[in-house]
Amino acid sequence: MSVVKLLSRSVAPQDALLEEKGKGIASTLHDHTYGITSDPLTQFSCVLSALIHDADHAGVPNAALVKEGTQVAKQYNNKSVAEQNSVDLAVRGVWSDDALH
Repeated sequence: MSVVKLLSRSVAPQDALLEEKGKGIASTLHDHTYGITSDPLTQFSCVLSALIHDADHAGVPNAALVKEGTQVAKQYNNKSVAEQNSVDLAVRGVWSDDALH
């Protein structure tokens, strides 16, 4: 699911009609969605997480990577293989010697 879909589904259309006593619609939606719809840092975190999640993704589930005995599965001891690989690539890209110069 794309980040845009995730964020747009955080507020169902019928929820936009909610109005609590003494609260405006923006405040009601903020409370109902735990702040996701009105917090730019949370929205940025969702986008960044989605980008990192897809880094070097082989397009197959972790179970297939483990079953095939791939190098990446061995590297991460057959646990959350694609996810660990994506995070490692993202972190190495940010803190590599080339990125720092």
